[in-house]
Amino acid sequence: MHRRLLPAPSRQSSLATARRRISVDALVSLTQRLGRVVSPHGGTASKQLYFAGFMVALTVMIAISRLELLTAPTYLLALGVLAVSTVLALVIRWDELRTGWAVVVPMLDIIAIALVRDHMRDTAVAVSLLVFIPSLWMTARLRLPGVWISTAAVTALFTGPVMLRAPYIDTLTVAYTLLLPFTVLQIGLLVAGGLTVLDGQNQRLAGALAEKDSLLDDAATSEQLMKSIIDSVDVGIVVVDRDGHDMLMNRTQQRIHALASSVDLADPEESQLLVRYPGTSTTIPPDQRPVRRAVLGETFSNYIVDIGPPGHHATVSTSARQILDHHGQHAGAVVVFSDVTSYIETVRSQERFVAAVSHELRTPLTSVIGYLELARDDEDLSPTTTSFLEVAHRNAEQLLLIVQDLLADQVTRSGTQQLQLRPQRLSELAQQSVNSFALRAAEAGITLETEIVETPELPLDSNRMQQAVDNLLSNAVKYTPRDGRVRVVTVVGESHLELRVVDSGIGMSAQEQTNLFTEYYRTATARDSAIEGHGIGLALTRRIVVAHGGQISVRSTQGTGSTFTIHFSLDGIDGANG
Repeated sequence: MHRRLLPAPSRQSSLATARRRISVDALVSLTQRLGRVVSPHGGTASKQLYFAGFMVALTVMIAISRLELLTAPTYLLALGVLAVSTVLALVIRWDELRTGWAVVVPMLDIIAIALVRDHMRDTAVAVSLLVFIPSLWMTARLRLPGVWISTAAVTALFTGPVMLRAPYIDTLTVAYTLLLPFTVLQIGLLVAGGLTVLDGQNQRLAGALAEKDSLLDDAATSEQLMKSIIDSVDVGIVVVDRDGHDMLMNRTQQRIHALASSVDLADPEESQLLVRYPGTSTTIPPDQRPVRRAVLGETFSNYIVDIGPPGHHATVSTSARQILDHHGQHAGAVVVFSDVTSYIETVRSQERFVAAVSHELRTPLTSVIGYLELARDDEDLSPTTTSFLEVAHRNAEQLLLIVQDLLADQVTRSGTQQLQLRPQRLSELAQQSVNSFALRAAEAGITLETEIVETPELPLDSNRMQQAVDNLLSNAVKYTPRDGRVRVVTVVGESHLELRVVDSGIGMSAQEQTNLFTEYYRTATARDSAIEGHGIGLALTRRIVVAHGGQISVRSTQGTGSTFTIHFSLDGIDGANG
């Protein structure tokens, strides 16, 4: 492996980078210092350095114009007091002392300002404004006590000397001398009031934050508890939002998802997952897969699919329930995956055993019935013996019928027997079914209509597909009341063909439709109406259609009828236009 050597940075670029870094560090340091200056709590040294720097700058400007003012004992005393307060601010850890000690440094600053003001009487008003800096500082630290202390200090140090030097005292003199303390008082009260409001807001905010932290801790604890619980169950659980994004997936479901993911794809999409109809190699379309059906708003139970590559797959039973927000709107869904592979294998083993036994019984029973029939034809038999043979013959035929029913039930339950594919038109099978059910429909008082157009030839197992179409037509006649209508329609499109069986029968609810193709499922209306059936016909029909590479769907409204549609794609079919 080759590495490309980078040129060394130039001296100028290094110096520029260093300057930028120093500038950023200086800006950060200045920001922190200013933060300590304006902070109402702590930062005594920073505040004092700020005030002392301001006073030094003022002193320099005075020295430039009138140096003699600086040499006066009063100004020198003021500078001495300022120096003492600055040293105290830098040396003592004021934040560790009681709050009352916070008045010492700003009080010394007020004394220094009072000395400067008394010395520079010509500019007394401008110099007096400096007193607001330590006064507000004291107010910020002590609130109302700071207001009263700073107001009293300003009154004593600023108003007292003026009153003592006045040639006479009148109301104008009193008003003039009390103006500064009154202003300090008003501004202090406003600042103290504002800070008190902020303190209350900060306390409420701190309480809200503490409550939020407590709720977050409780939520985190609950989330961890829930995660531990769902990770401990042996069924896969996945929670999705309204857009189909995974919000939660337990460990069992992660293993199932890994089984459904191809080794070539790190994060496959829904259409790329290995999900097939049970017992077949036919991939389930994305919109009919459990999670996608749940995202689309369906609620269902016991929807069985195969997950994973053939030979290393798992058979799972899936169920879904919808999640509603506090407005009653769809917010997502919970889908549960239960591994039923061992159960399915056990059932299939039992089915194979029953089928094998039934098949082995059918041959000797047929022989027994044949010999009984020959024996009954003997004219020399006594009436008693003839009656015995008739009873034996009748029971043998009954036993043969039971064996044939067992075999037929195995075919019905598997639905995945080897197909004998031959070119066949679905329209011809539909017409044959219509001819077979015409008399039955007429006896039930049902009008049987057709809109059958010739369809292209498809590779079909005529017997099995005929059975699927007969099941749909049988159900339509069975669940349609007298004077109703049943219509059989074939439609040929550019790339597909469809067979539709439309009835005006009792219909189904949306919940019933989600479980309709599940074995042994019967709608509540069908059960309440005492309509005969075992709930296996539609499950068998779907398996037959899927085994042929087709799809079957239902659209129904309770009380107005149902439409069952068998859909085949014509893409890649040779002679599709034949």
